[in-house]
Amino acid sequence: MFRSQLGASVLLAVLAGSSWAADRPVTVTAQPELKPGLAAMPQIAAPADDAERRINAALRRLDGNVRKAAKSCQADGGARSSWTRTVRTPMRGPRFLSVAIDDDMFCGGAHPSTSLMAIVYDLTTGAPVDWTKLLPPTLTGTVALAEGLDGTKMVTLASKRLHALYLERYRPKDSKVERDGDDTACREVVQETTQSDPPGMMAWLDAKAGGLAVQFDLPH
Repeated sequence: MFRSQLGASVLLAVLAGSSWAADRPVTVTAQPELKPGLAAMPQIAAPADDAERRINAALRRLDGNVRKAAKSCQADGGARSSWTRTVRTPMRGPRFLSVAIDDDMFCGGAHPSTSLMAIVYDLTTGAPVDWTKLLPPTLTGTVALAEGLDGTKMVTLASKRLHALYLERYRPKDSKVERDGDDTACREVVQETTQSDPPGMMAWLDAKAGGLAVQFDLPH
């Protein structure tokens, strides 16, 4: 997998003309692990309204999804099975809360699997954002649902323009950075993706990077 951030200028350009509510930043608190190595979803501390309470409830449901999936994984893989999860919140308001979830699981078979899921919640409604209302059609392209390792459905955007921006910002080949065959293999697969059939990309707002972050899965 590879991640890329579209800079603040791109984000501001696509959001120009939107009307923003004067929403507060939110504080999120980590919760006890569901089991060793399996992070629980965070919660908005002292939720101020129904929207924030709805987000907390949605995050708890995600914990239920991974509990069930991890239990099924253990049944399939036995003692060698494993499921680890880390959770980040790249944006904590105003207006939006981004949650990025990294899963790594092994349930038997040839190799483990990894996956990233991202959800951006609208703090004014408590619902996941509607990218078709937030971004212009050239960036949303075809909106679809992808399934994470735990069965959670996530929105992806298959856009020629978004894919072109991704490739423009993809790390150039640099002998100082390229250290192994895996790097070369990933680069070749990324460069083989085509404008005529762009991959479905996970998107989320990243305050630290100052823009829109996007990622798509690569094969093993």
